[in-house]
Parts: sequence; C-alpha cells; structure tokens
Amino acid sequence: MEVSNQLTVSLLTSIMAAVLGSLQIGYHTGNINAPARVIEEFFNMTWRSRHNQSIPDHSLTFLWSLSVSIKDFGALLGSLGVKGLADTFGRRNAILIVNALSVVGASLMFMSKVTASFEVLIVGRLIFGLFCGLVMSLNPLYIQGVSPTNLRGAFATLNQVSFASGILLGMVRQTCSHSFSNFVHSSENRK
Repeated sequence: MEVSNQLTVSLLTSIMAAVLGSLQIGYHTGNINAPARVIEEFFNMTWRSRHNQSIPDHSLTFLWSLSVSIKDFGALLGSLGVKGLADTFGRRNAILIVNALSVVGASLMFMSKVTASFEVLIVGRLIFGLFCGLVMSLNPLYIQGVSPTNLRGAFATLNQVSFASGILLGMVRQTCSHSFSNFVHSSENRK
C-alpha cells in the first residue's frame, strides 16, 4: 500500500481516533488516587459482609496496592503480545479487537459493586491493563503505517503527547477536586 504525502481529513481523523485511547490511559494513570477513599470503603464494606468485621489495615493496604499495580502488570503482559496480534490481524484490526478489552475491563470494574466483589474489580483492572499495554504499542505502529513519510516523525509522537496530556488532565482534575474539598471543609468549619 502506497502512502500519499498529503495530509487529509480522513488521515487526521484516523490518527486522532487512535491517540484518544492514549489520552484515556494517561488520565487514569494520573487520577488513580482520587477515588481511593471510595474504593477503600468498598473493600471494607465487602470484607465486612463476608467476615462480619472491618478489614484489617494490612489487608486493606494489600488490596489497594494490588488494585493499583495489577493494571501495570496487565500492561506489561499486553505489550508482550503486540507482535502476534499485529502480524495476525493487521495493525488497524488489532486496535479494533483490543478495544474490546477496554469495554470488558470497564464492565467488570462496574460489576464489582453490583456483585460486591473486590476480586472482580481487580480482574477488571488486569484486563484494562492488558488493553493499555496493547494499545500503547499498537497505536504508534498504526500511526507510522498510515502517516506520510514527511510527517511520520511528528505523528508518531502524538501517542506519547496524548498520554502525557492525559496524565496532566488527571492530575489537574485531582488537584482541583482536593482544593474544592478542602474549601468546602474549611467553609463548614467557619460556621
């Protein structure tokens, strides 16, 4: 397939659609601590329903650490499977297939509350991690394959720029959330 040296609307749309996944991954990387209290309360509620007592601190710390780090472990495993997927299905089709992992992972994380199971949350984060590792490696391959030669380097960096922008957005959101929360609490204390 010969790649044209012209920049077209369909080319820009394809590249932007590919890098939006990296923005989402970056956002979730930079914003993991914001829901910490809610997730820890969920762990405690689930533990209490199973064992009729509050979760011990060491168990809570372990479950929280596992929940956070399992995504990165999944990403490591996912990145190892890129070559096989890209060679078997092609870059574009592999990205489309891999997006199903994002939906499955998010669905499991959502269902963890319904099923009152922190194990389901952890498995959901593992599957989302697989998606992260695969898409963060497949996107640059796809972008380089469809980009005109004269723009290939610039477009290839968009994946990482999108990821870093997502981290920044997540951290800004988290900072604003904490600042607003502190403002509300300080206003309540003044009354």
